[in-house]
Amino acid sequence: MKKIILFIFISMIILAGCSNKDEKENYPVFEGTVVFKTDENDKYKFLVLQNISKEDLENGNLEDFIELAQDQEASYYLVDRETYETFEVGQRVRITAGFDQLEPSPPIRTVVSIEQIG
Repeated sequence: MKKIILFIFISMIILAGCSNKDEKENYPVFEGTVVFKTDENDKYKFLVLQNISKEDLENGNLEDFIELAQDQEASYYLVDRETYETFEVGQRVRITAGFDQLEPSPPIRTVVSIEQIG
């Protein structure tokens, strides 16, 4: 009898642990414009600003973009080389980012998925 109760107890623990893996992660999603690209030391990243005018995009430099980033949702996003070569400055993107974050301002996030929009 004790073996049956022990077996049922262990089965319940294993099943409960397995069922948690089926839940989908709710990763944060960000939209914006790629305003700067850099590939330092084989680390590829984009700076994406939520809002930027066409004039600011065409006439700005990295320091200007960092200043604009202080007033809005902006981040660097780490990407692989293929993604880095696929997207260009000026494109609107929707990025699903991981939960990790390096650097506070602007943050550096890891891309889970990225797609071009509009």
